[in-house]
Amino acid sequence: MKPLVLALSLFGALSAHDFFVSILTIRHTPATQTLDLTWRITAHDIEHALEDVALLKLGSDREHPKADSILNAYFERHLVLMQEKQLHWTWIGKELDGETLYCYLQVDSIATPNDLLVRNTLLQDLFYEQQNLVHVEGAGLPTRSHTFVHGSGPHTFVW
Repeated sequence: MKPLVLALSLFGALSAHDFFVSILTIRHTPATQTLDLTWRITAHDIEHALEDVALLKLGSDREHPKADSILNAYFERHLVLMQEKQLHWTWIGKELDGETLYCYLQVDSIATPNDLLVRNTLLQDLFYEQQNLVHVEGAGLPTRSHTFVHGSGPHTFVW
């Protein structure tokens, strides 16, 4: 088989995408003492993960009326934030940009991001290859990053 034909044959055998990654950025704002979370996720992956709960149809005129609360409930099962005790966030909203879903969350009353423990298992129950990158940023602090893979435990961000 010629190389080009072989490459096209292999390309045709691939799924819609070959990597499964979410990126969660956690920004600490000292002035407001908040953690502002922005989570980037492939929209159809999260819709697939939740199809047994509801057909979300994100960004369409037929979007499920409780899409935000369904997404937030899923996040509550797959994201743990702790700093001496478990932290709870407020759902701020979401937006869709092409195939990328951005979800926004906020945690109040956080003086510092130091010693923030994170566990992130988003989509790892569905995609064994799923990697969840977490970046923690703070004013005057270097960004700390960690990648959660299937089976990994919690990680504590320390400066």
